[in-house]
Amino acid sequence: MPSGRRLARLLLLVAASVVLAVLLAGNPVAAAIGNAAVAARFGLTLLPGREPLISHYSRFDAAGQPEGGYTRALTLAWALLLGGFALGHAVVALAGWKDAGLAVAEPVVCLLVFCGEHALRNRRFPQLGRATPLRTLRAIGLAHGLVRHAA
Repeated sequence: MPSGRRLARLLLLVAASVVLAVLLAGNPVAAAIGNAAVAARFGLTLLPGREPLISHYSRFDAAGQPEGGYTRALTLAWALLLGGFALGHAVVALAGWKDAGLAVAEPVVCLLVFCGEHALRNRRFPQLGRATPLRTLRAIGLAHGLVRHAA
């Protein structure tokens, strides 16, 4: 488990992400650009010769990586999901519609996908131990240097 200070930094990052999402709500152009940037971050790691982003993160999970291209498929799923939201926000912006519905739906859908993926991973890869959102966030924190490995 991360120490209190490192866990606080990780939670601060999550909180900052939530605040940013709230600030972007109602601004479909910013939401489209933000989603497109994150979708590109996921998608570009799928190019030949690169390590898929979620494969990279899973290397920092003590349980190890799921087999059979699972992390590559999951990276693609996130790229497509966020790209879809980028497209949705862009359409809303171009049409001049209110963005409230999409701005509310996006974090709900993303949270459901994030949590649902853990349930799927637990069913498909029981040998890797119980996958939890906190364990995943810790692996992401380790990958980005926000959390240190235990000594």
